[in-house]
This record gives sequence, C-alpha cells and structure tokens, in this order.
Amino acid sequence: MNTNFEALTSAGTAVISDVFDSLHLSPPVLDNSLRSIGASRAFAGPAYTITGESIAFQNGDLAKLAAIDNMPAGVVALWSSMDAKGVCCFGDLLASAMRARGCVAAVVDGGVRDTSFLESLGMPVVARYQTPAQGVGRWRVTASQVEVRVRGTLQEWISVAPSDIVVGDADGLIAIPQELLQEVTAKVIEWSKSESGAREEIIAGLPLLAALAKYGHL
Repeated sequence: MNTNFEALTSAGTAVISDVFDSLHLSPPVLDNSLRSIGASRAFAGPAYTITGESIAFQNGDLAKLAAIDNMPAGVVALWSSMDAKGVCCFGDLLASAMRARGCVAAVVDGGVRDTSFLESLGMPVVARYQTPAQGVGRWRVTASQVEVRVRGTLQEWISVAPSDIVVGDADGLIAIPQELLQEVTAKVIEWSKSESGAREEIIAGLPLLAALAKYGHL
C-alpha cells in the first residue's frame, strides 16, 4: 500500500475529518447509512468511479461489465447508484471479478446482494443496503471514471472525481480530493503523533484543559 494511504488508514477517518475542520473545510464524509458487509476493515485508495441510473427495462448491462474489466489494481471502486431503490449494483460474480483485478475495496451508494459470499470475499465491501433483486433491467451503468455524486453526511451530496482518495474504517468513510492529499496527509501524520502523546498523558492523569493547552486540540 502507498505510504500516504498507510498513514491515512493508521490515523483513521476521525483524525482526517478533524484535519479538514482545522483547514476550515467541511469534511467530505460519505453518508453514515453506508455499512460494512461483514467485519469492518480499514482501507484507502484512489477512487475508480462508476455511476448509473434507474431504468424501466433493458436487457443486460455491458457498460457495467466493461467498467469492471477496465478496473486497475489498487483502487477503491466507488459506485454511485443515484438513489436507485431496492436493486443491487452487483453481487458475487462481479465482486469476484473486482477482487481478481486487485480492487482494494468497493463502496456502494446503493445496494448489493449475495452478502454471505461478500462477507468471505477478502475485499471490504460497504453498501447502503442489501437486496435479493438484481439490477439488470432495473438499473444500468451510464459512465465510469467520471466525477460522480454520492450522498454525504454533512452535506446532501459529495462530488468525487477519479483518483480522489477514499478512506474507510469502522467510523465511516471520507473522500479526500487529490489536490488536497499532500496537505491533508502531512497534517494527519502530525496530528496522529500528538494525539498518541495526549492519550498517554490523559490516561496517566493529565487534566483535559491542560492537555488542550499543550497539544492544541483533543
């Protein structure tokens, strides 16, 4: 894993969110109704974006298959269903194809199915909901590797461009714009070191006000 990504996953999404606050920027936290399928595992990687639309009927979805076939290793597949209801973006076979191509994780602002299989896949999958209903004939991919919109927590929608960095852990998910990656990562590393020191001193009995004065944030 990229050393920047290791620093981000080690620090966690809570520290990353606090860093955005310190920069006077609203943290781009994805909707907190997104849930891990199975045990939560931390991950980070550049977004490989896929978006689509609900439809009345269509046979097959070749664009979806092509998007997965073209997926490079090391990415977080970010699926924007655009509020599709009750249908899945993918299930076991397409998830297996993503994992075979070296996908780090899949984040689905929409539905998935075959969840028992996904739990044992070895690739983190985070989704809004689970459903037995397939997407074929009900939802189709319209584009990949374009800027997409997904539901946010602090704002209604968050725009994510290809190669923006998506970080996920037990607290949730956050998207870091590529142009802010260096600045955010440097501050995350700095804050992680001071937070570890503050935690040790607080456990040892340092008053919280004294810790705030010493470290500048808690």
